[in-house]
Amino acid sequence: IAFGPQGEIYVSWTELLNKRFTGHIRFARSLDGGRSFGAPLIVNDDRAEISHRFDALTVDGDGNILIAWLDKRDQARAAGRGEEYRGAALYYTWSDDRGRSFKPNRKLLDNSCECCRVVAAVDPDGRPALMWRHVFGDHIRDHALVSFDAPDAPTEPVRVSFDEWRVDACPHHGPALDIDADGVYHMAWFNNAERRHGVFYAHSGDRGRSLSEPVPVGAYDAGAGHADVLAHAGHVYLVWQEFDGKTNRVRLMRSADGGRVWGAVEDVAQSDGEVDYPFLITDGDAVYVAWHTRAEGFRLLSVGKGG
Repeated sequence: IAFGPQGEIYVSWTELLNKRFTGHIRFARSLDGGRSFGAPLIVNDDRAEISHRFDALTVDGDGNILIAWLDKRDQARAAGRGEEYRGAALYYTWSDDRGRSFKPNRKLLDNSCECCRVVAAVDPDGRPALMWRHVFGDHIRDHALVSFDAPDAPTEPVRVSFDEWRVDACPHHGPALDIDADGVYHMAWFNNAERRHGVFYAHSGDRGRSLSEPVPVGAYDAGAGHADVLAHAGHVYLVWQEFDGKTNRVRLMRSADGGRVWGAVEDVAQSDGEVDYPFLITDGDAVYVAWHTRAEGFRLLSVGKGG
C-alpha cells in the first residue's frame, strides 16, 4: 500500500494463477479516501503463466507510482533455448497519471533471487530506491540496491552485502530498507553463510556505494530473522522475530544517533501459535509494530512517539 500527494490510496498484490509459483502483479487505486477502488490492472505486460511475483510499491516525490517485482520471463526464454538462467530478473514500471496506466515494463537486471521479497523506500528528495537478494557468481546470494534519479533513470545497481552465502536455493528471506531525513540508507538482512550468519544491520550515506560495518542483530540460535527497519524523527528502529521452539517473540532495538549506537534489546510481544512477520510503521508522529498472529489477531503495538 502507498499514498499519493493528493490523498490517493494505491495497492498492489500478486494474483495466483493455476500453476504453482506463478502469478500476475495487480494494481488498484482509490481517489476517494478508500471508499471505493477502481477496476484492478495487470501491471506485468508479459502475460505468460509464469512467475511475476514479490512486488514492491512506492510513490516518488513527483507523485509517480513505481512498482518493481521478480519476473521469470527471461528464465522461461532461456529454458526454451536450452540455456541455464539463474534465479529471476528484477523488472519495474511506473505511472505518471495517478495509476490510470503504466509504462512498458523495464528490466533492471538479470539473476535476482527468485522468491525473496523486494523492498522500496524514498529519500528526502523524493527519489526511490529498491533492495533485494541477488545471485552473484556461483550461487552466492547476497543483496543489491538500486536508486533512481527519475523513474526512467535508475542508477547502476550496487552490491550491499558481502557475506558470501553460497546456496542453490531461495532463502525466502528478503531484506529491509528505510531512508532517513538526512538521506542515510538504513538496511537489514539475513544470511546463513558459514563465516558470518544471522541478521545484520548497516547504514550508508552515499546511496549504497559504501556501508558501515554490519552489526549482528538478535540471537542466531533462536532463529532471529525477518527484520524490519524504520527511521523516524532522528531515531532508527529495528524489529525482528525469534522462536525458542514454543514461543514466537518480537524484539526491538532503537538508536538515537543514526544507527551508530544501539540500545538494549526490548521484548515487544509474543505468541505461542502461528504468526506473520512484524513490520514497523508510523503515522508521522508515533511508531508502531504491526504484527498478525493466529491466536491474538492483528495488533498495532506502540513503540515510540515523536522519536
